[in-house]
Amino acid sequence: MSKSNSHGAGVTAGDHSPDASPEAQTRDRPRVAEVPRPRQGSKQALVVDLLSRSEGVSLTDLVAATGWLPHTARAALTGLRKRGFAIDRGMGQEGVSVYRIATPEPEGKPKRRTARRRSPAAVAAPSGA
Repeated sequence: MSKSNSHGAGVTAGDHSPDASPEAQTRDRPRVAEVPRPRQGSKQALVVDLLSRSEGVSLTDLVAATGWLPHTARAALTGLRKRGFAIDRGMGQEGVSVYRIATPEPEGKPKRRTARRRSPAAVAAPSGA
């Protein structure tokens, strides 16, 4: 019988070494440039190609190109995000959402985050109402 840790999960001491070097800890993580591309000729490869265009692609265009339903096309975008693709959504012509693979930002200046604005009604109303 093996020793269990304080949570009773049965993990041995060699499973998680606290003194592992940072290089060893980050070696197995995929980098953005190392994200594996989908199999050539697959619908996912088609989606990545459409997202790689400088003008991006709308959900309507994704649905037309793949034959998928809109919820399936959105799920495919989520799946690509989970695989490591950085996908931006912006507004195109006529207020239609346009998706594209994000280009890496230059490393010189970090992106500045702005404070979230609250409506005047939210500021005037007491929080305990």
